[in-house]
Order: sequence, then C-alpha cells, then structure tokens
Amino acid sequence: MLRRLFIAMVLATSMVVGSTSPSTAQDRDSSAFRDLAIGKDYRVRVAAVLALSKSKSAGARPALERALRDPHPAVRAAAAAALKVQGNAAAVPALRAALAAESSAGVKRQIQGAIDRLSKRSSKARFLVRLGKFENRSGVRDATLGSLLRRHTRDRVAQLSDIEIVADGLDVAAEGKSRRLPAFTIDGSVTQLSRRHGADGVGYAARVEYVIREMPSQTLKGSISGSAQALAEARRARGRQALAQLQSDAVAGAIESALKGAPLALEAACGSSVVPRGR
Repeated sequence: MLRRLFIAMVLATSMVVGSTSPSTAQDRDSSAFRDLAIGKDYRVRVAAVLALSKSKSAGARPALERALRDPHPAVRAAAAAALKVQGNAAAVPALRAALAAESSAGVKRQIQGAIDRLSKRSSKARFLVRLGKFENRSGVRDATLGSLLRRHTRDRVAQLSDIEIVADGLDVAAEGKSRRLPAFTIDGSVTQLSRRHGADGVGYAARVEYVIREMPSQTLKGSISGSAQALAEARRARGRQALAQLQSDAVAGAIESALKGAPLALEAACGSSVVPRGR
C-alpha cells in the first residue's frame, strides 16, 4: 500500500472562480502537503498537519483524512484535531473509519471528539440530484474510468449535507416537485489523465468536469471542474497496482476539487436562466 501520497488539488468552478496568480498562502500549502506526504520525521508531519488545519485549499481535508492513517500516533491525533478545527462534517466518515482501526486510547479520544463536534453540523438537503452519464474523455484507453468517476462522485456527494442523490430508477423531477426542492441531473467526464514524473515524485494528473442540467426541462445551467495530482516517491510507486492506486487517487482528488463548489453552483443554478460553461 502506498503511504503518505502527496495530492495537490486546484478548484476551478465556472460560476464563481477564475484564474489567480500564485500566492504566499498557496506556497505555504504546497510545502505543507509535501511535508505531510514525504516528511521522514513525525514532527515535520505534525507541523504540516497544523498548517493544513488553517488552509482553505480544496486538498487540505483529504490530506488530513489520510494523515489519520499515519504510522505515528502524534500525527494521527493532530490530524483529528485539525479536522475538528476545520469544521467540515464531510470528514465524519473518514474519522469513523479511523476510530474503528485506532489502537491508541489517546488518539481515539481525539477522533471521537472530532466526530461529536462535526456530527452536530449536519443540515437538511436543499437540492436533489440524479447522477446522469459518466464517461472517459481523457484519451486514455481505460474502460473503468467512467465507472470509477461515477463511484467516487456518488461517495463524495453523499458527504455533502446540502445535496441528496435520488435512488436509481426514481424520477428526480417528480421527487423534487413532491418535496418542493430544486432538482438537477449531473453528468460527469474525466477530461484529462496524464502521467507525471519529476522532482516531487511520480504519479498522475487528472481533471474532471461536471455539467449541471435543471430537471425536468433539461436546461443547461452550468459546469464545474476540478484538477488534482497524486504523487509518490519513485521507490514507492513501482508496479501496476501502485500506479493504478495513484491514478485512482488523482481522479478522486479532482472530484474532490470540483465538487467542493457543487452547493454554490447549484444555488447559482436555481436563480439563473443559463449559466455559461467554463473553459
């Protein structure tokens, strides 16, 4: 199993986010991601966790969730505390999984405290969504990418308290009408998947895009996109299984990057006639 993978995520949402120049905060985040991924001294990794607890980067929460599996208990405890500080209820499933596997009593207390705090932040869904067509448009010949995208998307949306995915076979428009909630269909595609090899390590870069359509009119309301890299030290990324895991992590990271903006995008879609698609 690959440990301490470095995943850097960049959110690109057509409704609200434009391109920005590199900033001191971004540089600080990049350093923290790297230290958490490959830092050999646990104290370096703890410092990275503390830095990411204050980060607004789309990749901060997933990186902290992975740190819950760090070999050193001080890093795991710090990660649980950092997730509690961030206040995102989407971290609860990862915290519960970590709690079940944790052997340290002290770390368990930190994890349980984070779960208790974040569980109180759940709210009622404001949007109904049906998952539509998911496909691979990256040019990479891999028949599993479409299903991988759908599975990761379903898992990620299920963690968003604002959005409820309707069960397969149900009419999302009819459900929306009966519950007086706006209803949408979301189609997704992997638009880029490329191999990376550099000083930071080896791995993959991925980009995904989602198209939002209002139901039952099928009116195009906009799109959201996200990108991510999953990198590991060359010595840890050997063999087909290791590379496949990096590929999956890159896609999952891009999904995380894009869907962070989903609630805001759907809210914008409710009040617009047509939202232009991003580049």
